[in-house]
Amino acid sequence: MPATVLLVDDDPNVLRGLVRQFRHQPFQFYTAHSAEEAMEVLKSRPVDVLVTDDRMPGVCGIELLAWAAKHFPEVQRIMLTGFPTTETAIRAINESGVFRFFTKPCDPVALALAIHQAVEQKQSASKTEPAL
Repeated sequence: MPATVLLVDDDPNVLRGLVRQFRHQPFQFYTAHSAEEAMEVLKSRPVDVLVTDDRMPGVCGIELLAWAAKHFPEVQRIMLTGFPTTETAIRAINESGVFRFFTKPCDPVALALAIHQAVEQKQSASKTEPAL
């Protein structure tokens, strides 16, 4: 079964562009236009990697990542933002333990590589977890 990636951005053009860029990658993609929609996807489907924008109406990306870290800690988290600041990066690291932090526009090859690495990290972590 292919790894699943949830892409979250309030701009539908950004989501379409990301899905188009990654169409040849071995991933199954889900998309969400808000953090609230992404939370519903996370509750209803298995997700390996969450890639989210930060600045969105309502719940921001950092808050989504922190919520995912608390409720779905096995999901690898990547921040993608068009408004990078030191404060945003620090919050993403401290509040949600992001796997990677990218600024828009980002190199699609670098983002694809980060997603692959996040999937590998998740798979290796699940293999080393002790059985209950």
